[in-house]
Amino acid sequence: MTDPRGFLEDKVEPGAPTGEHNEFVLAMIPYEETTTYGKGTARAPEAIVDASGHVELFDEVLHLDASRHGILTLRPDITNLDSITRSAREIRAAHPDALLGFVGGEHSITPALIAGVAREEMGVVWIDAHADLRRSFHGSEQNHACAGYHSMKFGPIVQIGIRTLAEEEWELLKTTDRVTQFREWGAAAAAAIDALPDDIYITMDADGFSPEVVRAVGTPEPGGLYWQDVMDCLDHVFRKKNVFAFDTVELCPHDDDLASSFTIARLVYKTMAYHAYHRLNAR
Repeated sequence: MTDPRGFLEDKVEPGAPTGEHNEFVLAMIPYEETTTYGKGTARAPEAIVDASGHVELFDEVLHLDASRHGILTLRPDITNLDSITRSAREIRAAHPDALLGFVGGEHSITPALIAGVAREEMGVVWIDAHADLRRSFHGSEQNHACAGYHSMKFGPIVQIGIRTLAEEEWELLKTTDRVTQFREWGAAAAAAIDALPDDIYITMDADGFSPEVVRAVGTPEPGGLYWQDVMDCLDHVFRKKNVFAFDTVELCPHDDDLASSFTIARLVYKTMAYHAYHRLNAR
């Protein structure tokens, strides 16, 4: 059954994050077809919406309430990756000036989403534990382990948090200038982002975080980024670039792990808050 609740709708004191004009449009993309270890990414969008009702609207660091700019929550009808591209294209056409956010779902949705919203010249900031640069995996080019490979055609990619590689991915990295990788956030990663085109798509895989921060993922990897690393990265990207869309993927919600769902819900809202701080408030 379709859940009519919107992102940030507080169940105790209902608010009104949806306005006459919405600077933020969030689309729920519960697509899961190729996960191979821990499963459950199809449940992530609604788990994130549920958790968002308990996120404070006021940002204690940026001193603003991004929801006042209007947040529209959509649940497009999706059946496959082609329908995801079609829905993304329709959402972009209907909301050309909004920051678009897509809440997945497995990582295979990312190239399908970018295909629907791509700019003529753009770059991708990719937060993840895995490179996702296989040409094919388990007999499918649409596997979530191939998302990075099939996103390269849209623009150069800066990957942050990468701490595991297949040999074929390592070999590819030696021959392409389309992907630059960093295990950690720091000055080198920031400089690589600065060198990207101005228009940016951000994709954030939950396993880019250390398992100490987010445990509910399909393939948890030791090490990883901490909360402040990702906040500093988002702050830098929104300050230096024009972010037109983003996604969050690969959360596998567990009933006994509210922290992971809440953390990703807060990540989604913090992404909007950085946009409000660097772009909307600067108008």
